[in-house]
Amino acid sequence: MNITQNWNQGNHIFHWKKSSNYSDKPWDEAGKDINQDFFIPQNDFIVEEVLGINSNITNSVRLKSVNKLYMPYKEEADYLFLTLTHMNEENLKQISKGQIIEKGNMILLEGKDGIATGNHFHITANLGKYYGLLQNSNGSWCFTYDKSLLPEEAFYVDREFTSIINSQGSNFIDVPKEISVIGIPVEKNSLKNQIEIIASNIKCYKTPSLDSEVIGYIKKGFYNYIEKIDNGDYIWYNIEIGYILYQKELINVYLKEEEEKDKNENSNFYNKLFTIVTYWVKKVFNMYNK
Repeated sequence: MNITQNWNQGNHIFHWKKSSNYSDKPWDEAGKDINQDFFIPQNDFIVEEVLGINSNITNSVRLKSVNKLYMPYKEEADYLFLTLTHMNEENLKQISKGQIIEKGNMILLEGKDGIATGNHFHITANLGKYYGLLQNSNGSWCFTYDKSLLPEEAFYVDREFTSIINSQGSNFIDVPKEISVIGIPVEKNSLKNQIEIIASNIKCYKTPSLDSEVIGYIKKGFYNYIEKIDNGDYIWYNIEIGYILYQKELINVYLKEEEEKDKNENSNFYNKLFTIVTYWVKKVFNMYNK
């Protein structure tokens, strides 16, 4: 990684600042040196659009992740859209709409077409609907989507794969360790206090705190809980293997019903008590009348 101009530097500022209409937040990636380097995806991407060949538009490839990805920007997975501009012309001719660029593929080679003064990729990362390559009120051409991501919002860094030469102030997060799926659901039981997990991305924590270690994602299903903790801000349920944070519409809570035996015993006790009290009230009443 060698970012030579970040989204908040140089002429990139005009892509978004005080723009009255369209915007994106690009950065320039020059690779390890002044020579040409490949953009090597760590996920499969599909080519949505190829721009630049036989036109006056700068060489560009617009990509969409084949599957939803986890990104630092948001907790739930989503499709990531990338645009790579100033691509090498000969390599660009090998790219076509609908093509799958597989993980590890070395075909996306940086170049210096257009007004570029050196080999690099002009990159944008985005989420949501694509609205087009549009010129904003500042005169900058922008790949416009619902949401533009900063480099550190779109990417984690795997330091075994990437050497950081220059990040230009972007504070990247290391790729998180893979979180395992845990838990053995039980049968629904009205005689037990239970919670029902109805989403697949509910985390199980080691202690009842958001700062605690995440043990894993809990499998969907029913779990007995032995303790409820309400600290005023959050409600936690202890399911013995860890703690689950209550989230409305993602977790259902079921309080246990009294056992039939307990109900009968309670009923018999109160019936006997009523009989004894009634007997003594009558006895006292009769004595008083005499």
